[in-house]
Amino acid sequence: MITDKLNRWFTMLVNLSVLAGIVLVAVQIQQNTDITKAQMANEYYLLDAQLELTMMGESPAQSLEKAIYFPDELNQEDAVILDRYFNFGILQLQRIRKMIELGVADEELYQERAEYLNWHLGNEAGRRWSTNYVLGEPNELYRDIETVLSGSDFQINKQVLDAMLANPEPERL
Repeated sequence: MITDKLNRWFTMLVNLSVLAGIVLVAVQIQQNTDITKAQMANEYYLLDAQLELTMMGESPAQSLEKAIYFPDELNQEDAVILDRYFNFGILQLQRIRKMIELGVADEELYQERAEYLNWHLGNEAGRRWSTNYVLGEPNELYRDIETVLSGSDFQINKQVLDAMLANPEPERL
C-alpha cells in the first residue's frame, strides 16, 4: 500500500518533470526563433548599409566639405553622395528601431543615435535634405528626426571643424 502511494507520487513527479522539460524546450525554441529573426533583420540592414557606403564612392569627404563650406556649389554628383550619406544616418535609426521591436536593443541606444543626427545633418545641405525627407507621410521616425533637429542651426559641422583648423577658411576646390 505504501509502495503504491509512493509509486503514484513518483509517477506524478516524473510526469511534472517531463512537462517542465517540454516547457523549457518550447521557451528555448522561441528564444532561438527570436534570435534568428534579429540576426536576419540585422543582416538586411548591414547589407543595406554596405550598399549606402558603396554608393558614397571613394571620397565622400569632398562632397561633405562642400556641404559644410560651400553648399551653393554642390553639383549632382555631390547631391547623390550626400543623399546616401544623410540616408545612412536614418538607416541606422531604422535598424535600431527594428532591433528594439525584436527585444535586442533599447530605447536609450535609439535616442543616442537620434541625437547624433545633429552632427550627421549639421550643415546647410543636411538642413535641405532633412526638410525634404520629413515631408513624407508622418511616422514615428519623421517625428523623432524633427524633434532632434528642431533646435539645430545646422552649423555644428562647420563649428567643430573650424575649431580644429589653424586657418578656418578652406581653400576653394
